[in-house]
Amino acid sequence: MEIRVTSPRIVGFGLLRLIRAGVKLALVAGLLAGAGWGAMEGLQAFFMENEEFRLREIELETDGRITETHVAELAGLDPRASVFAFNLAEIRERIEARPGVVRAGVSRRLPGTLRIRVEERVPVAWIECRPLGAAGRDPENGLLLDAEGVCFRCDPWWAEKARELPVIMLNEGHDGELGGGRPLRCREGRRALHLVLLSEELLAEEEWGLEVVAVRNEYSLLAATSEGTWVTFGMYDHERQLRDLLVLRRHLLQTDRVLAAANLIPERNTPARFVAKGAARKQLMWLAPDTRLERDISLMAGGG
Repeated sequence: MEIRVTSPRIVGFGLLRLIRAGVKLALVAGLLAGAGWGAMEGLQAFFMENEEFRLREIELETDGRITETHVAELAGLDPRASVFAFNLAEIRERIEARPGVVRAGVSRRLPGTLRIRVEERVPVAWIECRPLGAAGRDPENGLLLDAEGVCFRCDPWWAEKARELPVIMLNEGHDGELGGGRPLRCREGRRALHLVLLSEELLAEEEWGLEVVAVRNEYSLLAATSEGTWVTFGMYDHERQLRDLLVLRRHLLQTDRVLAAANLIPERNTPARFVAKGAARKQLMWLAPDTRLERDISLMAGGG
């Protein structure tokens, strides 16, 4: 037999016990929260304000020419801050937002070092397309190309090296065809880039090279060498044409003549023009350019 007796007095004692338990739990929770807050403040003071963890060095690894100073500017790094104050993911995103950067990695090395790895787009040529506002050899308004044909602005750390790079000239273009971080879509422009890359390989031992390569039409390219020679290439068969150019030039040098112009598209009986050895550069290609394209090339190559 079970008997339950209920009265206002009994209910009051039950509520009182619940209130006391609640107060104890609140006190314990408050103590734990206070301890946690104190621990967090202590940790923050230890890691954020401790001079031992101040940023002292940026350890940079790159395949290009970016410097620690440029990385700090891109990432907005405060040199007075603790290495624990930096959001590594945010730093990486800021660096990778640059079209001239392929990817980046960021990590800490205690006590005061940020390790940053940057894979850059290494420029191999300028791209000029006046209808689209791209100017060759212009650090402010020009665009560079890497070996994959990706366009990007000339970053300050590439400005000096870029002065030595050849120029690829397009006589027409469409909106959106050239853009930072996007590949060159023009077929003729990509063939011109192929010629430039192959010439760097095959002419590596020579004291001259292709200074400007322009798209003449849908089946040919017109190039200017650093010696002042006009050279016509096709869109394909570039290796054979470059080797023919080497053979022709060396043969003429043996006979005290200098190559002024050549059409390398034919596989036999190469049409060529030459002048006597010792002729000034302006006596070669710069004397009388026949077309607007030739005038533009001569100006870009420094003959104007």
